[in-house]
Amino acid sequence: MGEYFLGFSISLIGLFLLFINAIMSLLIRKKVNQKTFSYFSIYLLIMAIIELFCHVLGILKPGSNIFISHFYFNFQFLIIGIFFLQLFNKNTIVKNWILRIMLVVFLIIVLSYFFNNNLFWKFNLVEIGLTSTVLIGFIVYYLYVTMDKENSYFHSFFGGLIMYLLSSSLIFLTGNEEYIIIKDPHYIDIWVFNSLFYIVFQIFVFREIQFFRKKIK
Repeated sequence: MGEYFLGFSISLIGLFLLFINAIMSLLIRKKVNQKTFSYFSIYLLIMAIIELFCHVLGILKPGSNIFISHFYFNFQFLIIGIFFLQLFNKNTIVKNWILRIMLVVFLIIVLSYFFNNNLFWKFNLVEIGLTSTVLIGFIVYYLYVTMDKENSYFHSFFGGLIMYLLSSSLIFLTGNEEYIIIKDPHYIDIWVFNSLFYIVFQIFVFREIQFFRKKIK
């Protein structure tokens, strides 16, 4: 663990910020009284639990937590997908397209495991690429159609998420092999950048929560 101390410490900062954001969102969820905000809170809570397990396994046995990525990407895709179904609840055409795309993506992911059982113990590039690309597409569409609307929400959250998805998906797609950037004086690999982008993402999430806190005062 010694050589990974710097990277792991940065990762713990992201986990700490995620838990703070999850707790803050849950505390104001009832006051906000908005179904979409409830999905937002659920997303943060589930991601916090998954990240906690990932970090615990990483401490106990470095490198043994790769399989957690499957839960991370699939639960993220599922919850954010449901989030979008709620956001476009009044637009039947868009809602149906989102649902169809989600079903196709999950079918392809299931088939990828069916044809290669060993994928469970390594990063599934199909899973990472598909879920990230589709979510980015959903976000871009949402930001486009709500750009000029006054009563639109979650722009900070989605802005941070699209930034993180773009960066993390590229990093994860190279993750089956360790990519060392600096070895001396500190051991730094490409995963340090993933942790840094995650911290920035959590700052965007914090801004979104503060926006809702001001609205309920």
